[in-house]
Amino acid sequence: MDKKDAGTNFRFRRSDRIGEAAAEVDDKYLFDCFLDTGDLEILQDCNAPQRIIVGRTGSGKSALLRNLEAKEENVIKLAPEQLALSYLSNSEVIRFFDDAGSNLDLFYQLLWRHVLTVELIKSKYKITNDAAQKSFLNSLSQLFQRDKNKQYAVDYLRKWGENFWNEAEYRVKEITGKIEQDLKASLSSNSLGISLDAGAAKKLTHEEKQEVIRIGSRVVNKVQVKALAEVIKLLADEIFNDVQKSYFIIIDDLDTKWIDDPLKYKLIRALIETVKTFRQIKNVKVIVALRLDLLQRVIAATRDSGFQSEKYESLYLKIRWNKAQIIEVLNRRISYLVKQRYTSRSIPIEELFPKKIGHTGFTDYLVDRTFLRPRDAILFVNECIERAADKGHISVQVIHDAEGAYSQKRIDSMHEEWQTIYPKVADYLRVFTRRPVQQRVSDFNEESMRDWLFNYFLDENPSEDPVKRAAQQWLNEGKLSEFRFVLILLESLYITGAISLKPEASAPDYWAYFSDYKPSEGSLRPTSVVKLHPSFWRAIGARPP
Repeated sequence: MDKKDAGTNFRFRRSDRIGEAAAEVDDKYLFDCFLDTGDLEILQDCNAPQRIIVGRTGSGKSALLRNLEAKEENVIKLAPEQLALSYLSNSEVIRFFDDAGSNLDLFYQLLWRHVLTVELIKSKYKITNDAAQKSFLNSLSQLFQRDKNKQYAVDYLRKWGENFWNEAEYRVKEITGKIEQDLKASLSSNSLGISLDAGAAKKLTHEEKQEVIRIGSRVVNKVQVKALAEVIKLLADEIFNDVQKSYFIIIDDLDTKWIDDPLKYKLIRALIETVKTFRQIKNVKVIVALRLDLLQRVIAATRDSGFQSEKYESLYLKIRWNKAQIIEVLNRRISYLVKQRYTSRSIPIEELFPKKIGHTGFTDYLVDRTFLRPRDAILFVNECIERAADKGHISVQVIHDAEGAYSQKRIDSMHEEWQTIYPKVADYLRVFTRRPVQQRVSDFNEESMRDWLFNYFLDENPSEDPVKRAAQQWLNEGKLSEFRFVLILLESLYITGAISLKPEASAPDYWAYFSDYKPSEGSLRPTSVVKLHPSFWRAIGARPP
């Protein structure tokens, strides 16, 4: 069948779409058109070490988790906003000790361990009321009455998990409340005369801070660390020891505003530690989805407190796609759309789109304007379909029209994804306005960047944005060289995926979203080549080759 035949029998409607940006509202396509690149199988295998899904926004993390939920029988889903973890940031006691410098990391880990342990037991034994909870604990006591360590674990569950059937948020408040009482009591008994008012920690003397830190460590270390370790062993040896039954806990949406950022980073770091601990339970897998930029912030914020990222590499499932996989995702979704009204035969993308755009094959043209993520490709095709109402195929002109809107939305999306680290990231891109999309590092000099610098970066207002701050240090304060500023700018653009870098003539074009290359002052030189990502060309007004 040629395109003319397709056009005679099939017409796009303005409301047609091949999916939504968010997996949680993409039910029409998510399951029937899901493409497993091998990642789902890895997640389903409790023996596989990977259990922290890492990827950029739109790479398919949530889609993986939703398909895992659909395929596995025993899946527990925990949403951070439902755990009442904001209770921690609102606790004047916790906030005081944290501000004073107390290391509460162990407490945060114990909190996660406790919540996950109780959720697992509650799910396995269908504990929904007080009678079921008492029956479960009594049976454990009788079973292990001669085993001191296991009885120790049962006593812990009895003390800290009295209300298994309640929501997880209840247990967070319960265990946090007990810690608060102990911290407050220890502080009062010390006779320091310290109040817990807002900002009180900042008024402490050095000696008082040291005493508060000592009190915090003593109280946290008393929270039955040994007992909870025995609970984990009990789960592994006696409760979740059936190799035919796997249990999964999945945690997503950690990038939402569920708690203030400084505490969020500490809690996520503690969660990563907890995920590692739960590997002891062979038939249980705790799976966490993390956006790449959030993981980077967690590592940066907690590095001083002992976080060594290389020790956790085996836990990461890094989501990456190639061109063939992206096109297969589109083919599945387009065929599904067409089948609803036209034919049971699969219709590949080539039958509904032009063969070439200029001298470039259409599929290359399309994939080049994505960050090798399904969401980008889906949204580009949706823009095309919207402009092809009542047509049987999509013309080159329709694609060009759609690209203008798509390009601006990619800038908006990049800003939303990276604004916490790079608040003015959308302005970084403007350095390419009316400039070639491909340049050398030496082309980024003061003369060529003057208008851009004065329009976006040079004012007297202090800024948290690293590139704006570097611009001020270079031109206003003389603390940075021009080359050093350019490296900071290009490194930021590279990390966000906005540019590729080619350090030397024999090197390939490195893109951050599928390369492990990291730019450095030693690897980049004036002749190194910089290329703006094609998805931004139209909106930025850069000059294509």
